[in-house]
Amino acid sequence: MKENTPDRVKLMKQEYEQIPVPDELSFRVRAAIARAKREKKEKYVMRIRKAAKTLGATAAAFMLTVVALANSSQNIAQAMEQLPVLGAITKVVTFRTYEDERGNVSAHVDVPQIEGGDEVRAVNDAIEAYTDTIIARYEADAAIMGDEGHYDLNVSHTVVTDNERLFAIRFDETLVMNSGNESVMIYNVDKSTGSILTLADLFLPDSDYIAVLTENIKEQMQARMDADENVHYWLHDEIEAMNFKELSPDVAFYVNAEGELVIVFNEGDVAPMYMGVVEFAIPAEVTAAIAQPGLLK
Repeated sequence: MKENTPDRVKLMKQEYEQIPVPDELSFRVRAAIARAKREKKEKYVMRIRKAAKTLGATAAAFMLTVVALANSSQNIAQAMEQLPVLGAITKVVTFRTYEDERGNVSAHVDVPQIEGGDEVRAVNDAIEAYTDTIIARYEADAAIMGDEGHYDLNVSHTVVTDNERLFAIRFDETLVMNSGNESVMIYNVDKSTGSILTLADLFLPDSDYIAVLTENIKEQMQARMDADENVHYWLHDEIEAMNFKELSPDVAFYVNAEGELVIVFNEGDVAPMYMGVVEFAIPAEVTAAIAQPGLLK
């Protein structure tokens, strides 16, 4: 086993953070990607209805090649049979897929939709706004790049929670240029109302849930680093501004099969890029005293 030294960790960090950006990617492209990432983290969860209205108009300005998957297809029908039912009010029933390829520039974005009338309109608006924004950003970037460079976008989805009370659908976005970048968006739905849940909705008012979760995540980070020399989080970094100090209320999350809250950080948020997307399951004993009844274990 290699010796675990501060210099080695620092070198690994520098190697991943100093990956050169291709010349053909202009500042406008990099700025668009950074802006989209910030918008997903800071705006979508708390202001999703406003986003659905405004972003829908923006996306309409682009010529989007949408491939509709016919409901009569045997493969699609079999896939639908395996999709979860959301209580008595809704289920996932159809897909549309955006696909585009122009030389070394390509994109594949799967867009699920949930059936259930007005009860799940907010969820479908959120999904459409999110995927339309990604597609629009891709169209803009692809137009700038032309036939040069390499740009590969893939967005897939997975159902990560499906119990008596909660349903959650997770989107994983992978963008490969000179190097890869992964980010996650998760929509959590209360089956009893069809409404999208924020992290705050899982906890009692005035519970100071942010401080409780932050402290546990820091403990888990330190324990993982102590157990594996190849694991590194920005917890005690010499550059103070990079260190993880407090959990954002807009962070991605879901509830796992054990009823535990799982916090998900995008690649590069709390650790070097080589760590990828990182997750922390919060033990039930940590949240038991502050959780809303019926939502967590």
